[in-house]
Amino acid sequence: MGSQSSKPVESKIPVEPIRTSPDQDNKPYPQPTGQEYDALDKIASELPNVIDDESRQQVEDYKQACDNGKGPMVACFATGEYLSLFERKHAAAAELYRNVCFRPKNDKSPNGVSVDNTMAYPAGCFNLAKLHMTGKGGVKVDNSEAYHLFDRACRGGHGGACYFQAQILCSRPGSLGAKVPHNPVKAMDLYQKTCTDGDSVSCFTLATMLLRGDKVNKVADNVSPQEARGEVPLTKREHEQDRQRRPDDHYMIPRDPVRAEKLLRQACDEGSHVTACHNLVVMYTQGDDGVEKDPEKADAYAKKTQQMMNLFGGF
Repeated sequence: MGSQSSKPVESKIPVEPIRTSPDQDNKPYPQPTGQEYDALDKIASELPNVIDDESRQQVEDYKQACDNGKGPMVACFATGEYLSLFERKHAAAAELYRNVCFRPKNDKSPNGVSVDNTMAYPAGCFNLAKLHMTGKGGVKVDNSEAYHLFDRACRGGHGGACYFQAQILCSRPGSLGAKVPHNPVKAMDLYQKTCTDGDSVSCFTLATMLLRGDKVNKVADNVSPQEARGEVPLTKREHEQDRQRRPDDHYMIPRDPVRAEKLLRQACDEGSHVTACHNLVVMYTQGDDGVEKDPEKADAYAKKTQQMMNLFGGF
C-alpha cells in the first residue's frame, strides 16, 4: 500500500482578526417598560393551554404545599414558575420568588442555602432579578435591585446568575443606572467561576477580555494580535466605531494570551463554541505572546470550526 500524502486542511475560515462578542454598552440602553412582554403574554394567553391533567394536579399539589409562602421553598418556587409561565401572573410570581429568595435563617426547606445569614433558593432570586430587569407584569424595573439579586443567587451557587452579574459589571458606567456597579475586574472572577463550572460562553468572554488587553475598547468587534500588542495602530474602519480604549475606562486588564488559549480550548473542545474555535485558528496561525505558531493545531481547529459552521449555519 502506498502512503498517502498529508495535506493541510483547506478552510474557508479567515485567520484575521480575532472575533469578539461585543455588547452594545457604547449606546444608551433602552429602558424596558414591561409592556413589550405583556403584549406577547396577551397573544400567548389566547393559545390552547397544553398542560395535561396529571401536570395540573402536580401544580395544585405544589400550591397547597406552598401554603401561601409558608411551605417548602421548592413548592413555592414551582408555583411561581407556573403562575409566570402559564397564567402570566408575573407580579404574583415575583412575590413567591422574593419569598423563597429571602427566608429566615431557621427555615428548614430542602434545597435552601445560607446567604448573608438568611436562607435562599437561588433560582428564585435569579428569576426575580430577571423580572426586575424586564418589568414583566407590572413588576418595577429596577436594575440595581436586579444586580443585588443576581449577586445573592450567584453566592448561593447559581451559575447563570454569576454570568448575568458579570455582564452587568462590564456594562458602561451609568448605562443601567447610577446605583449599578461597574467592575470588569470582578467580572473576570465571575466569568472564571462559571467557566470552570462548564459554561463555554463565560470561557470565551473571559478569553476575549484577556486578548483585548489595555489598549483596546472592551466593546470592539474585533482586534488583531498586532493591534492588541500595540505593534500597529488601531485604525478606525468604515462603519466601525473607534476601537481605542476609552479615556474614562479606568480598569486596566493586561493581555494574557497563554491564559486565553486555555480558556478558548475549553470553550471549543468542551463547549463546542464555534467562535472560540475560530480564535484558536488565528492564535495558532499567527502566534502570540507565549503561544507558538502551530500549523497542525491551526489546521485541526480550522477543520473543527468549518464543521461547526456547516452544522450551525455560521458563527
